Amino acid sequence: MQTTTALNVYRMLKISSVVISLFYLTGCGLKPVTVTPTQTYVLNPTIPTLTAHSTTLTLLVETPKASQAFDTPQIAYVNKPYQLAYFSYNQWADTPAQMLHPLLIQTLQNTDHFHAVLATAANGAQYDRVLNTRILQLQQSFLHHPSQVQFNIRAQLIDNNKHQVIATQQFNIIEPTSEDTPYDGVIAANKATEKLLQQIAEFCLANTAHQ
Repeated sequence: MQTTTALNVYRMLKISSVVISLFYLTGCGLKPVTVTPTQTYVLNPTIPTLTAHSTTLTLLVETPKASQAFDTPQIAYVNKPYQLAYFSYNQWADTPAQMLHPLLIQTLQNTDHFHAVLATAANGAQYDRVLNTRILQLQQSFLHHPSQVQFNIRAQLIDNNKHQVIATQQFNIIEPTSEDTPYDGVIAANKATEKLLQQIAEFCLANTAHQ
């Protein structure tokens, strides 16, 4: 009789242990999963102010192109030589090329140098000069301390009437960050963009000064 009672108690304890274990596992499974939100950033620097004598030229600013590695909303960085990576939870609102296009147009419009600055050649619009740009590099490099943003662009100005290249120039900006974080990289990228806008506008003005 005592043996039977002891056996029953043992069985009840074993069942209780299993129930408690299942409850614990189920409770763990119901806990909310922590998801790191993705931070989205824009290129929106202060537009440089340049002035020059007015001309009758109409300038077409084509949408910038980009090397394949930088033709993406992902924010690129380097922490090993020759190895390009992208931040997991930080990204651009659009590709850098798409964000740069309206900034170039606004900068060149503000010079009052051109009779008109066009974003597209739609509806048979006539234009005298064409500005082509290509992003060669836009990345945050952690190979330096503090880290730095490297923004490189090649620009080309074309005479559309003669179908000739007037000038080509590569612009290389290195902007240090305050801290080694993606957000500080974004701040540095905006500062670098402002400098590039200034230099590209000066490039366009210098090569159309006598028109």
